[in-house]
Amino acid sequence: MTILEYRDNKFHECTGEPTTPITLKVDDAQKKLILTVPTGVSMIQRRAAERNARSIEKSGFQTAKKGRIGRGYELVIEGHGGALPDRLTRSPREVY
Repeated sequence: MTILEYRDNKFHECTGEPTTPITLKVDDAQKKLILTVPTGVSMIQRRAAERNARSIEKSGFQTAKKGRIGRGYELVIEGHGGALPDRLTRSPREVY
């Protein structure tokens, strides 16, 4: 399993323990990309990381040793980081 960490608005290959909260695990056995977004991450960061993960799902990620990985894998999103605030989940018309 390869772990990619999200920093500087793109995913980078992780050599040891991830240093950023948003990570993407490439599970070759199950053919899945597992995007982990912890609580407390802004919605903008979450959406940007999700867009990058979807591009890896389509075209893969070029690694230094293994070549291109993750192409055609299923994307699974874990965590609820970047959720909408409660005031934005209700329609303003419900107040009247």
